[in-house]
Amino acid sequence: MRWFLVIAAVALAVAGRASAELVAHVPDGMIAVTPSGTPLVGFVRGQQLVIARRAGRQRWTQQAARVPRGSRLAAFTAGVAGPVAVVIGPGDRTLIVLRRLSNRWQKTVLTARLGADVSVGWPGLTVTRGGLPVVAYTHWFLRSLYSQLFLAKIDARGKAHTQRVTAGGWPKSYTPPPAAPVVVANGSVHVVETYGVSGAVGTIEWIPRGRTWIGLYLSAGRGGFPIGPMFAAPARGGVVYAAWTEEFPGSLYGGFPVTLARHGREIREDVVSERGVTTGLAMTRNGPAVAANEWVSANNLSFSLNEPDAVWAGTVTGRGGSELDGRLAGLAAVPRTGAQDLLLSRPDGLSWFRSRGVLPIHVSLNAEARADGTIALSGRVQGARGGRVTIYREHSKTRRETAAIARLAAGGIFTLVDTPRAGPTFYRAVYTDPVTGIPYAKLLRDPVG
Repeated sequence: MRWFLVIAAVALAVAGRASAELVAHVPDGMIAVTPSGTPLVGFVRGQQLVIARRAGRQRWTQQAARVPRGSRLAAFTAGVAGPVAVVIGPGDRTLIVLRRLSNRWQKTVLTARLGADVSVGWPGLTVTRGGLPVVAYTHWFLRSLYSQLFLAKIDARGKAHTQRVTAGGWPKSYTPPPAAPVVVANGSVHVVETYGVSGAVGTIEWIPRGRTWIGLYLSAGRGGFPIGPMFAAPARGGVVYAAWTEEFPGSLYGGFPVTLARHGREIREDVVSERGVTTGLAMTRNGPAVAANEWVSANNLSFSLNEPDAVWAGTVTGRGGSELDGRLAGLAAVPRTGAQDLLLSRPDGLSWFRSRGVLPIHVSLNAEARADGTIALSGRVQGARGGRVTIYREHSKTRRETAAIARLAAGGIFTLVDTPRAGPTFYRAVYTDPVTGIPYAKLLRDPVG
């Protein structure tokens, strides 16, 4: 135990001295933290699954495994036995688990050769206390909208022991239901699944009972269908948290509310973002933190998640959360510390950041169009001790221009007047923390001018 504590302390010291590091020139990926505190970033590049491990300041080593072209990384984590990734193959009809051992890759195929009518829902991943992978996933049938939920436990030899959680095609869903496993305090595995069909949405926690499963609704109501992954995490006292996004056409929440549900002695659900796509759930010393990406778009009425003109704002909800400059690809809590690791997708690629605890800085921004065509901008960087804030005119997720750089006055206040060349314009204020390098920001959700 003494040697383990020494190794963990060294790893945390190496990872904690600096932040704001470019990991790879790729647009998307996922983050995980080892039990000793070392950050890992996983991503797919061409026909390779790459796992990058931080080896020191501005140094990342990479290990790669071959995957079919057109694959995408769907889930990523790390346990005492090493990092684990779940990859969805081309056409969403294959599912592969890749586990990095000391000097080799262990590959487990969960689904292969599915029919043209069948696809895989977004899978969820966790590891047992011994570091062995546990994967929850669904098969979804396009013509009938039926679904089947599965739970796969993978042993040390790489063999999958698969259980069918639901049968008979229930629940139906307009989109493949995402699912996530969670290991609770007694060591058993629960599965959380969300679906939507015929104007009704529901999120169910499946609990094993002998040779069968019982379902407990965490959320239900009128709506559309799930978007993106499902996340689940255990907390003290046997509490289970779950976070996800659903599409609600014509809702008060702008169409894509992010929900955080809690199941302890009672069930509670809260909308933590009125319009966003969920990308992570971390249990921190301040409670659950949800990573979600909110957006603005020139045409919000016909928005799609792949729209090139969308401008993204990464947000971390919960106590100690904040808004960030860029799309938040992932969030992870650092074990036995109050630190959090952030993975931001920016125009130059994926960048890693480590906070020292809560995210203590919050940026506000206000804009007012004047009759002479200028825009009066004002705001505050709460928690900053001097420095400067940069104001951008945002045009798309890959193109923006600097409007001005303003020095912060007493109390973090700033003011300026901008003359845009064209309107309407989305504005964003960005303050970079000189200690951690984290780019705190505020993106206005409505255009000005």
